[in-house]
Amino acid sequence: MSINFSQKTDLSTKELFRQADFDNILKCVHCGLCLDSCPTYRELGDEKDSPRGRLYLMRGLWEGELELEADVIDPLNRCLDCRACESACPSGVPYGELLEKTRGIILENTQQSLKERILRFFLLKGLFRSTNLLITASWFLKIYAASGFPKLITDTFLANLLPQSFVFQQHLLPKCTGESFKRKYADQILPPFSTEERVGDAALLLKENLRVGMFSGCIMDVSEAAIHKSTMTLLRHIGCEVVVPGNQSCCGALHVHSGDRKTAREFALKNIAAFENRHLDAIITNAAGCGAQLQEYHHLFTESSAQTQKEGRSAEEWGNFENKVTDILEFLSAYPQLLANLPWSKDEDTVLYDAPCHLMHAQKVDENPRKLLNSLPGVKLVALKESNWCCGSAGIYNLVQPELSAAILNRKIESLRQTLAENPKASTIVTANPGCLYQIRAGIRSNNIDLRILHPVVYLAERLMLNRN
Repeated sequence: MSINFSQKTDLSTKELFRQADFDNILKCVHCGLCLDSCPTYRELGDEKDSPRGRLYLMRGLWEGELELEADVIDPLNRCLDCRACESACPSGVPYGELLEKTRGIILENTQQSLKERILRFFLLKGLFRSTNLLITASWFLKIYAASGFPKLITDTFLANLLPQSFVFQQHLLPKCTGESFKRKYADQILPPFSTEERVGDAALLLKENLRVGMFSGCIMDVSEAAIHKSTMTLLRHIGCEVVVPGNQSCCGALHVHSGDRKTAREFALKNIAAFENRHLDAIITNAAGCGAQLQEYHHLFTESSAQTQKEGRSAEEWGNFENKVTDILEFLSAYPQLLANLPWSKDEDTVLYDAPCHLMHAQKVDENPRKLLNSLPGVKLVALKESNWCCGSAGIYNLVQPELSAAILNRKIESLRQTLAENPKASTIVTANPGCLYQIRAGIRSNNIDLRILHPVVYLAERLMLNRN
């Protein structure tokens, strides 16, 4: 996306960064241990496209030694924000927070092209704000997929005539439903399944009256219905009351990653209002990227602008909300005895596992999901070689940086081939983030690999030997 680099404000670059609570930049000691964990550095081999290099650029802006120019901004835009560098960093540099604040300053203080302004207005500020528009878009995509045009493009001579990025996008299409999950279940209190049908420790959860709220997201709210349905089913099977607030909104992750912190703040305030006062013990997410964003809302309200201070809630309110946000796999892992009492299939199966970046590196959740899946009777879980590496999805990175995203995905597909060669009986791969699911599924389809990809909760629900809606 092209940018006019004339600043919109009379403030200097240094003053802009000094207003953004950017002191954590000083934590970086430039040791370089992050370089080997960075997908873009691995592909491009340029220091500017590494975490250390980008931190140099951000510090240069913060200290006023650099200006908002193309040579500075382009490497920052090429970052996936996968945050693998945070897992590798011995100094605890909050790289994701710093990058997102930098992108916010860039967006607010440089002039975007007409094309980008139009896309932001209709997509980020329009589509993701409106459930009605999302439902309409979902219907159009559902009809488009049913028409056969995507397969006509990908499976015929047209695949060689059309731009490869466009052909690949046909593989990326989500399974749209044409309806909103949150509207279907809006504000109902869905009870646990009856105690007569469950045994042992499952009754203990009812005595505790555990009530959880489900976060439905934006794209996920109108697509991949099996993921939300399976999440709700599993929660009710272990004895939870489930609430789906009808007034919840998009988490704002795509907006934060692209620098639109103002719209993300709007979503944050809507979501905290939607979930508060419902007496919830947990707020359940099944999208790693959404979960990471929900757990870090307070970062959006740390800038010292008057508007941010006016909109923001207290640190205690944000802490109470964020501490309740839990990934579904992490939540289920806390109740091994309740899960063990459920009637699981004992059929032997080998399943491959890929760890989403924002689950592993941002939420710091990795061991428990693998232990949970591996504990299922008859299941052998095999982590994908380089499971901890980004697949190249990164929100809409595969749309705005298609060539670099494709190169990163190719590495993931090669890793998948190697793992599959060593485990030829595997027919399924699971990953716990919709963006990763779309990206890897597209890679599998475009490479004609005979393997299905599922969200782990869908796989869990498949193994559950109960015929209940």
